[in-house]
Amino acid sequence: MTQQTLGEFGTTVDCPSCSREFESKKAMRVHHAQVHGESLTQRDDRYRCSVCGRELSTERGLTNHIAKIHPDTWDDLQDDGVVLELANGE
Repeated sequence: MTQQTLGEFGTTVDCPSCSREFESKKAMRVHHAQVHGESLTQRDDRYRCSVCGRELSTERGLTNHIAKIHPDTWDDLQDDGVVLELANGE
């Protein structure tokens, strides 16, 4: 048995901006954010990184992201005692 891609089964996802086809929704969302500069996954119940805009589902996930990806920002936040907030500002 050979491994087949989703494209071989005819299941593709089109980019809403340029109609480019992708084998998964995730790949299309990554493309859309990088090429078209707009996230298709922004939701009010997500935690958004103020540095790069990445959205994570938990405060702990955002904390880990900032600490690992943006260590200088993390140090500044710790020094300032900033509390992380939901993406919708709550």
